[in-house]
Amino acid sequence: MVTLTQAFDSTCICVTLPIIASELDASVSESLSLGTTFLLATTVSQPFFSELSHVVGRKPAYLAALTVFLGGTVICGLARSSLVLLVGRTVQGAGAGGPQALSAVILTDLFPLRKRARYVSFLNVPWAVGTIAGPLIGGAFAGNERVGWRWIFWINIPTLALSMLGASFLLGYDRPQQQFWCLLARVDWVGILLFVISAVSLLLPLSWGGSNFTWTSPQVLTPIVASAMGFITLGGFERWYAKKPMFPPSVFRDRSTIMLYITTMLHGMILYMVLYYLAVFYLGVKSLSPVMTGVWALPATLTVAPSAMVVGIVLSKTGQYRWFLLCGWCLTTISLGVMILIDEDMPSGTLIPITALLGIAMGVLVPAMSVGVQATVGRKDAGHAVAMIYVLRSAGQCLGVAVGLSVFSSRLRFGLQELGQGKDAAQDTMKAIRHSIKTGDLADAAMLDAVVTALSLVWVTGCAIAAVSGILAICTKCPPLPEDETDPPLQDQSSGAFVAPPCWSFC
Repeated sequence: MVTLTQAFDSTCICVTLPIIASELDASVSESLSLGTTFLLATTVSQPFFSELSHVVGRKPAYLAALTVFLGGTVICGLARSSLVLLVGRTVQGAGAGGPQALSAVILTDLFPLRKRARYVSFLNVPWAVGTIAGPLIGGAFAGNERVGWRWIFWINIPTLALSMLGASFLLGYDRPQQQFWCLLARVDWVGILLFVISAVSLLLPLSWGGSNFTWTSPQVLTPIVASAMGFITLGGFERWYAKKPMFPPSVFRDRSTIMLYITTMLHGMILYMVLYYLAVFYLGVKSLSPVMTGVWALPATLTVAPSAMVVGIVLSKTGQYRWFLLCGWCLTTISLGVMILIDEDMPSGTLIPITALLGIAMGVLVPAMSVGVQATVGRKDAGHAVAMIYVLRSAGQCLGVAVGLSVFSSRLRFGLQELGQGKDAAQDTMKAIRHSIKTGDLADAAMLDAVVTALSLVWVTGCAIAAVSGILAICTKCPPLPEDETDPPLQDQSSGAFVAPPCWSFC
């Protein structure tokens, strides 16, 4: 239920951005930040809640994350300005990061590796439902004046409240012998602070570059340099000084593990780049309503969960995942390569097999990369490795929206200036597109050609990323999964926190 809500919140906003921007008088950068802010907060909060769960137990960390998630949802529903909505999305994203990572960590506690492949793939079902429902319900609410976009937040409250109630009663917990404040003192607070500062310093300027500021401006280069220094400092602190490191060095020692971490991040990057800018194509080029945009996005989202489930079941039987990695990245590269040819005259129906193939490829990769990482680390590091997977996937999703925005805005601004629009008029590019299509006061064919050209550059970027990921997959050693070992204990050795038995773990 929580996974469904988190997936819904991360995608429902993509088709409602024009309406929200119009009502709150927000610029394109501000409206697109509603998506990137949520993903950024999700990324930086996941290590915190994962580390907290290793110290105080899974249940307290899970409930704390749900409380933050609920609070952010209320703020979003009540927002009367773009600034308040951004704050709400930040709080909401911070809360969403906890359950997302902890659901997989709990599965790691409960099941041996081969069984874990099957259950991890089952987690993709509510994720896929939320991803599919997000654009559809978001578009339906935003397009109905009597309902409005605020209800995409209000409908989350009952599901979050039920999730908190279920977790309170169904997740087991043995109260640790140490006092709560003593346990909190064991949290790697320095590591968490360094990670948050470094991640924010990296992701924000990547979203600014080419859209708000030039890539060579101090506003972009300074935080990127600071981020690099921050990550180096974080690595040194975790390696030599942290008593209980949030990022244990042992989960980074194997070259194949690092390769899979990188491709996991690139996978999230491609997925959200496609989701957000496919919506831009249908809204801006095809002039579809938000609801129909969600409908036409179904081939890219509806195919992810079934393919992930099939691969997860096959993995649990065979223990082999290398060919899934190679085939997944090959299909992704081909699909994005074909998408480069999309133009304003291409029938929407032609996109169905292309985006469906891309969705299948994305789904194939999810369990293959997740299980592959866990197969290359020790049993005691599995929980930290799983949390790292979700952190990097969320970071990739945030980068996908941010880099896509930078590529799209830069190329489109250049195209608008070629059409004779002044620099000031080209700043708010999406508003210029909508105004031109609506009023016809600019050569529509030329305007649409500029938009399609900008989108083509986004697909070229995604195709290049997929090709690089495929090369990394070829260089990755993929040890077969071991035969099922005896079931792991349900005791979190770090804190004495009891973890739920299997039938309770999805509540």
